[in-house]
Amino acid sequence: MRIFDAPDYLQLSFRSDLNFLVARWLRPVTGAETREGYQLILEAARQCSCPYWLLDGRRRLPADAETTRWGLEEFFPRLAELLGQTVYLSQLLSPSYQQLTDALPAFYTAEHDRQRTYQMRRFNDETTAVQWLQQVQRPH
Repeated sequence: MRIFDAPDYLQLSFRSDLNFLVARWLRPVTGAETREGYQLILEAARQCSCPYWLLDGRRRLPADAETTRWGLEEFFPRLAELLGQTVYLSQLLSPSYQQLTDALPAFYTAEHDRQRTYQMRRFNDETTAVQWLQQVQRPH
């Protein structure tokens, strides 16, 4: 396992045995910290050439509307271009956080839009989140 330097709100590692990047948000974060954190995750993914990400957001709160828009409309859509391949985002959320995202049409669109350049799924069980990442790796 490779551990990356990160601020106090993020734990970032590459699990070579599972071939995925693990990003654990360790506390509630601001919009600026969210953006900085995702840039750090992207840099780690570049260093490992890893398009499979487990994003553990169970300890954080949902992002504000502008940060959510930035992620879904600007950051995530550019990942394939920046990494040179489709990126698979397995988001691990608390049940209440997942309920909030379920109510936002932007997340439904992000998961079901056939034109998107990344694949995203949301889970509140880590085993299921990991299984999905393993499943999407099989054809590749």
